[in-house]
Amino acid sequence: MLGFLFPGSGFPFGFPIPGESRENFNTLPVVSVKVGTDNVTLELPDGAYRNRPYVGGFYINLRDAIPAGTTTTLPVLIGTNGDTRPLVTYNNAAVTVGNLAGTGIYLIHYNKYTNEVFLVSGGYRATAAAAQAEA
Repeated sequence: MLGFLFPGSGFPFGFPIPGESRENFNTLPVVSVKVGTDNVTLELPDGAYRNRPYVGGFYINLRDAIPAGTTTTLPVLIGTNGDTRPLVTYNNAAVTVGNLAGTGIYLIHYNKYTNEVFLVSGGYRATAAAAQAEA
């Protein structure tokens, strides 16, 4: 019926179809965990934000655990190419070492316009104080 629009394979253009959201939420490895006196930085590979839309998401694979004995109240930063940004969660609260459940996959949402990096899901644990406040 619509063969004239879709000769041969059925479509006049290749996949993915333009305008459809078929972006690859690829998983970036955390290449190093740097513990400082003021924060913990999860380093992503160089160019982690290159060729990405200005607002979007990706997964990170925290393969190496944050060293035992690290202060759980230290804020977590995401870094790449010498640029670090604070990792935040709901209500722009800083994600701390104590909020991360350990190694595994975490979903990150970022916004290049505002330089914000949000932890969306993947083992987030509320601190005891936050859990009591919600109860």
